[in-house]
Order: sequence, then structure tokens, then C-alpha cells
Amino acid sequence: MAFKEHIEDIRTRLEQRQFTNETAVRLGIVDRLLTVLGWPTYNPQIVSPEYPIDTGRADYALCHPAGQPRSLIEVKRVGKIDGAEKQLFEYAFHKGIPILILTDGQKWRFFHPSGSGDYTERLVHEFDIVEDDSAEIASHLNRYLNYASIQTGEAMTAIAADYQNVFRNREILRSLPEAWDNLVSGKSEDSEFLIEAVKSETQRLCGNTPTDEQVFNFLKGSEGKTGEIIIEDPPPPPASRPISRSRRKEKYTVYFQELIDQLREQHNFTKARRAIKGQNYYCFSSGCSGVQYNAQFMKQGEVFVGLYIDFGIYDKNKNFFDLLKERDSEINAKFDAPLSWARRNDVRGCSIGFLQDADIIADVSALTAIRAWHIQNLLKFKEVFTPEIQRVLGKLKSSEMGSK
Repeated sequence: MAFKEHIEDIRTRLEQRQFTNETAVRLGIVDRLLTVLGWPTYNPQIVSPEYPIDTGRADYALCHPAGQPRSLIEVKRVGKIDGAEKQLFEYAFHKGIPILILTDGQKWRFFHPSGSGDYTERLVHEFDIVEDDSAEIASHLNRYLNYASIQTGEAMTAIAADYQNVFRNREILRSLPEAWDNLVSGKSEDSEFLIEAVKSETQRLCGNTPTDEQVFNFLKGSEGKTGEIIIEDPPPPPASRPISRSRRKEKYTVYFQELIDQLREQHNFTKARRAIKGQNYYCFSSGCSGVQYNAQFMKQGEVFVGLYIDFGIYDKNKNFFDLLKERDSEINAKFDAPLSWARRNDVRGCSIGFLQDADIIADVSALTAIRAWHIQNLLKFKEVFTPEIQRVLGKLKSSEMGSK
């Protein structure tokens, strides 16, 4: 089962309210995800439950090397994530533990304890398994919690870098109102450039140049109570209003059911018969476990088609990808456009494919065109990559035999 499929299954169980207490969350969600992320949950020296911290305990300490925590996880009942123990943060800070995680199974919050500010300001990332995109969830779990990444130090480097981005953006947002106030009040040395820019644009629009005083008075009068210029956007037209999550999931189900039916009945591409309800992607077998053909609607308003590589082992994924890419020139030449080769060292899986702009809320004719694009490319990927996958498998087998 691919990582995203584990997340989708957990989402379904959360929606069905199967996790009724903290123990259920730990066994059914946290332990499961840690196993998928490569942690040896059977080894209490590596995944240490009920880890003692001063006078209390952390639900998990994830260690490398054995007995040396690199991450602490605190688990709550579903819906009870707020109000975590202050002691846990203080322990993580004083012991130099770089990654702290709070979760109730559904919501996950990742902290960099050695950051500055209060606890909320050390929050680096959070997601909701029920509400957020499964691919993005898998990406962030791999970024911060993959066992191999903890061992190499990549996870600690990643969360420190992400914290710096969060801190930088927070400081910018804090300073923007004061910066604007300084500009429109004339306190800043750059105020004259703002005034000249407004004068120039006004002259372009009407052929007349306002005086400095007119511009200055206008800017002062345009200030909001917090020093911001208030611009009220008109409400979007009905057609552009976001559809509900349930409606979007219905459209995904219809789209992928029709895609599967056409691929099975008209092209003998798959034996699959049912789309997974509400899922924004579908993975088709390539004949090699760990390598799948993937059709997916991305969260960013794009649609993907291509190959997804995930054997569940970071190094094996990257090695398989690298062996395929040895022939990228020959493979690219068989397609009408260059492929995107995404090794993605920050996550476990790799992908090879195409992206184009699209959204599931498009009209029927647009979705029909997208589906035709998916079908055309899935057929092409199977034609081109079937022998390439067999080539890599043969090379890996020969390498394994040679090492014995």
C-alpha cells in the first residue's frame, strides 16, 4: 500500500469516528505512520514509548542513535490537541531536541523548540488529515519524520530551515503596517519615491500632475485604522465561488470512475473496476510493486499524469529513479514534450511525468478533454516505461547476485 493510501484509509476511519481514545490514536494512527516512515517500532531503544522527561513522560521519543531522542511526540484524543504540556516544550528546548510533534491523530503540529518566541511562534507546520491533501501530508511527514532522514540529519536541517522561513515571514508581516505608516506619514526617507510614483501614475491616467501636497493628503486619508490601505474586493461571481469539499469529492469519484471504465473497456489498460470514493487520484499497476502509473488532481490547480515510485524504502526509491534516469534522453525522445523528473530528496517517493493546469470544478467539456489527456499519456507511459522498468529490475537483480 502506498503512503498516500495509508493516509486515505486513516482519513476514512477518522471520519467514521473509529478512534475513540488516546490509545486508539497511538496504535491505529501514530504507530502505523511511523512504520510506513521506516521506524522500527518493535525496538524500544529507537522508538521509545512513555519516555521519561523530568517528572513526566512523553508518549514517544524517536531516537538516533539508540537512546538519544531526536524527536518527541505527544499524543492526545481526537479533538483534544490544544493545551499541550509546557513541560514538554521546556524539556525539548533544554535538551536540544530539534523536532517536537503534537497530534490528536487528525491534526498534526510540528514545532522547532529552539526557536524564539512563545510556543505558538515555534510552530513550523500543521496539517489536518481529514481536510488536507494526502500527497502534501505524505510529503511533510517524510520531510520531518522519515527514519532515514532523521539518521542522515536531513529532517533536522529541514525543520530548522522551515522555521527560519516562518520566522522571517512573521517578522515581515509584523513590520509591514509600520513601514506603510512611515511611508505615508513622511517619516521614511523613501516617502518621496512613493509620492513621485503616485504623481507619475496619475499624470499617465488623466494627463495632469498632482502636487506633492495633494498626493500626501490622499495617502494620509487612505490609511486604515491600523495603517493599512483598505481595498474591498468585489464578491466573486457565483461560478467562481469555491465548491464544498463533499461536492469536490463527488466530482473526483465520477471523474476517476469514468477514467477507469474507459481504460478497462476500450484500451485493456487495467482490470480495476471501482474508483475509491472521494479520492483525487488513482494509481494503476505497472506490473512492478512499488512502481505505479498515476493520474491525479493536485491541490495547486494542476493535474498530473506519470510514474510514481515508492517501494517504502527511501534509498531503494532513489536508486530505482536514478537507474531510470540514466536513459532520460532516450525516454524523453519518445514523448512529445520533455518529462519532469522529480527525484525529490526531501521525501521518500519519486515521480516522472507531466503537469498541466486543470481543476475538478471545470465544466463537462473541459473534464472530458482532461480525461482524454490522462488516457493518452497513461497508454504512452505504459508503452515506453514497461521495458525500462524491466531493464532496471534486471540490473538490480544482477547487482544483488553479484554482491552475494
